[in-house]
Amino acid sequence: MFACGAHAQLDEASKKRLKKAERKYKRERYYDAAEFAKSVIEKYPVNENLWKFYLECTFQHYKNNRMEGFDLTIKTDDKSVADSTLQKVQEELIYHFNKPKYDYYNALYYSTMALPYSGRNSLMLRKIYVDDKYFSLEEVNSKSRAFLAQGEGEFRAKNYSKAIDYYQQAYNSDSTNYQAIVYIGDAYFAMEYYGDAAAYFRQAIANQPYLSEPRKYLAEVLEKKREYVLAVETLKECLYVYPEEAVYAHLSGLLKHSTTKALDRNWILRLASINSVTDKLRRGQFYDDKLHFQYYVDALEKAKLWYNENGIRKGTADSTLPKYLEVYSFEAMLKATEGVDVPALQYARKMKEQGLLAPYVLIGLFSVDLYPQYRDLVDFYKPQVDRYINEYLIVYQ
Repeated sequence: MFACGAHAQLDEASKKRLKKAERKYKRERYYDAAEFAKSVIEKYPVNENLWKFYLECTFQHYKNNRMEGFDLTIKTDDKSVADSTLQKVQEELIYHFNKPKYDYYNALYYSTMALPYSGRNSLMLRKIYVDDKYFSLEEVNSKSRAFLAQGEGEFRAKNYSKAIDYYQQAYNSDSTNYQAIVYIGDAYFAMEYYGDAAAYFRQAIANQPYLSEPRKYLAEVLEKKREYVLAVETLKECLYVYPEEAVYAHLSGLLKHSTTKALDRNWILRLASINSVTDKLRRGQFYDDKLHFQYYVDALEKAKLWYNENGIRKGTADSTLPKYLEVYSFEAMLKATEGVDVPALQYARKMKEQGLLAPYVLIGLFSVDLYPQYRDLVDFYKPQVDRYINEYLIVYQ
């Protein structure tokens, strides 16, 4: 269906390649279908239907080639083989056997950098790579998890009062079960008891301040109550926690209620994966022709000496260098394209002149792989972030 929706916008050669992809998909040759679809996306990188089809191909390939519970340890009796060598071999084999998963995750990753406001894909990446740093349901006791599961069953059946009872028992059984608090808020929201829903979402925020879900839900409650100013302020708080695409989409919609303010995001299409000193996530590169982003990619080779695996400047590096690898890479790209007409980089030049390149590239152009750099920026340079959000991201019309 998604492939069919993309045909009308393509040239004849691309249509033929997409038809081949469709045939491969129907024969359940999902990897081949994805490769054909990818070749078309390279020519039409912002075509939403193409991305949906590509994601479907990579997901089906992953689903049919899962290595659930796969574990591997490489050992040898040869004392001359270094542990680091064994580790590298082990990592390569694990990657080989899990490649369908990496391909699907990377499809999600690249889609968010090609499609602004792609809320679902952005949310999935957050859940895969970030949320477990702060909360894991596996660490909650089994009794609490059982009550939570019973509550979810009642919620799906729209028995919201019963669901709340089970969720409360889940929380009473283990007060670390943050999810139970969120779900109670969900149930009250479904019942349109917005005051109660807001109270539980605020409790969840206090319980887990580095998770964005309850703030997003609280903003929805406030919007339902037509408290638009408070809803906007709540979504702005989300930008200090995790600036996912759904937040930008909701913020843009809410600001339409304002006669004086609007969202001025200045989003650009990224043609390269996030520069990383150690590519543990196996991102690789999606596009063959990176245009101006080739200078961004080239900046990494020298930067590896000065930045750690989180993309933050090492203590031994020159303190005049940008603190963040992303800012260093953007500055290298801006310098290499000086005097060249690259409209996509005009706003980045403006932000550099204002001393706000870091919040622009780490918040306005956020990607999940930037999370450690983003978190450092928000935690230690809040005045700079405040200025970017209040003067340049949300502007007076």
